[in-house]
Amino acid sequence: MLQSINQLMEYSVATGYLMNNMGYLVVAGGLSYNLPQLFKLKSEAGYTVRAGIMSVASLSIIPAAMVVPEAYPMGLKMVAWGCCFIAGVAFTTYGARKLQAKFSLLFSRFTVKSSVRRGSKTDIRYMAKELPTIPNYNPLKFVNLKKGFFIGLDEQVKPIYLKNMDDWYKRHFLIVGATRSGKGVAMQYLGIQSLMLGETVIFLDPKGDKYMPHIFKEQCDKLGVPYTFIDLTQDVPQINLIADFKSRDLKNCLVESFSQREMGSESDVYRKNEQEFLENLANFICEQNSGLECSAKSLTELCRDYDLSRYADKYKSSVSDLNKLCNIASINAANGKSLSELVAGGGCVYIVGDLLDETMKKIQRFILCRVVQLARNYSNAADRSGAKEQNITVFADELVAHISRFVAESYTVSLGWGLKIVSAIQDLKLLRGAPTDLDPEFLKGAVFGNSQNKLFYRADDIDTADYLSDMTGKIQIEEEQKIVTRNSLNSEKLDKQTRLTQSERNYFDRNMILNLKQFEAVFCSALSYRSTIASLCKTSPVKVNDAVNGKELIKLIEASDYESNENNQPNRKHHQTFEIPQTNTLNGEHHADNNQSSTSGTSGSSQNQKASTSKSDYLF
Repeated sequence: MLQSINQLMEYSVATGYLMNNMGYLVVAGGLSYNLPQLFKLKSEAGYTVRAGIMSVASLSIIPAAMVVPEAYPMGLKMVAWGCCFIAGVAFTTYGARKLQAKFSLLFSRFTVKSSVRRGSKTDIRYMAKELPTIPNYNPLKFVNLKKGFFIGLDEQVKPIYLKNMDDWYKRHFLIVGATRSGKGVAMQYLGIQSLMLGETVIFLDPKGDKYMPHIFKEQCDKLGVPYTFIDLTQDVPQINLIADFKSRDLKNCLVESFSQREMGSESDVYRKNEQEFLENLANFICEQNSGLECSAKSLTELCRDYDLSRYADKYKSSVSDLNKLCNIASINAANGKSLSELVAGGGCVYIVGDLLDETMKKIQRFILCRVVQLARNYSNAADRSGAKEQNITVFADELVAHISRFVAESYTVSLGWGLKIVSAIQDLKLLRGAPTDLDPEFLKGAVFGNSQNKLFYRADDIDTADYLSDMTGKIQIEEEQKIVTRNSLNSEKLDKQTRLTQSERNYFDRNMILNLKQFEAVFCSALSYRSTIASLCKTSPVKVNDAVNGKELIKLIEASDYESNENNQPNRKHHQTFEIPQTNTLNGEHHADNNQSSTSGTSGSSQNQKASTSKSDYLF
């Protein structure tokens, strides 16, 4: 009975307190709950939650009021309530403007995405996730010509092979990339494999690579094939540039190296005069050399015999260029080998030029033009004799330093002559540095359009990166569009709904091309046995043997030793005799064909008559 009385008294005290403070409770709860409406703020999905939190915060004065005597001043109770109410407003405001957006972003990261999504656009800030890291390796461990022609390792660290050898023999190869990105590294083992296939390798190096000559020399020694190193920048007689020529071929080489092609402009009338002068000079040179038994005269000697200075006023451009060539000792060795002899001998001919010397560029253009002519002549001779065609691979580093219009036009037909060009360029803008008679757009179309095998390294030029990216093809992706809403306190948050729209991007887009690491590239080629046209490709350098010296200059043939060696040397007249090397298929061995196809020579009296031809026959 006493316990029941005590409980009744407790209830009556609480009831009395609530009755006395009912007005306060109603005002506190109602004001806090309807605060957004009082300030005409927009109601939203989170309004009820925030208003509830504000109500609880404003009513937190009740526990404190329960222990305060009834007689305590009502004003102090209202002050305490106001503090609690303000704290609730501050908390809910911070939560609406800051915490809600952060929680929304956090929850979006844990979203389980649908399997219908197919790829996405790349972000240049997170390219490490898009491009896997492939370790360095020894490329010679993967060289196996029975499996195919090795290109590099893909993103699964599996070797990329050209399984069908025609994909190597019958396709030009283009390598594009910025300085120090790895273009020369790819050329190292591409050239090694080319030698293993028995091809004749002509390496045109305008910069003087530090390691390449030693690597090629070592491989030639292993295969037992000739290796010739020529440094055009050295003031030492090494080759005879104008020996073993037909007059028409010599004239074309001079015209191409001096950039005297017609351009469809008013200046063509002068160019035609220059061409006519060079044609007469070529006739004189070939007639003079045709009667020599031991060694041909050099360009310096023949220009002196032709009295070149007499034409300096009328043909200033050509005479000036010829005088510059006459001052280059490396190409004016009267008893030196000709390019025809070197190419016919097989193996590797390594030629160093100078990217910064205009005269050297003219010589480099002359040499590449001559190699194309020789490939055509060898192919025609092989067709007539029924011999096996000689395969020639030209490695043209910094292609613009060697290119001419004749070579650019030959891209479409040279593969039929057994000539393949592995060219390397840095970016598209450098194509503008081609000779003036060669349009950069035409050059781009000739090289890029006819090089079916392409290796793209890092590009520092935006236009080049976009162009290379377009060549990798398109893929379909699901582009995500997120909806953002604003709450009553003008704070944005991600909506729960996400919209997916079908879109596309380049397989390897601009961000990827710009962020390729050193020695990493994109191999692009349409091959029936590969699932994609493009794939990530890691190349790696070949180890250099320091004991091998690949920079020993070519030795001249002494005139006194010519008769004793002539039986072991191919005839100097390339238009009379052709040596067609025989090549094995996949074992890397190289065999030279001892059979030569030749036409009957002219009689001694006719040779003497040609040798005595007067220079006046070639004057205007």
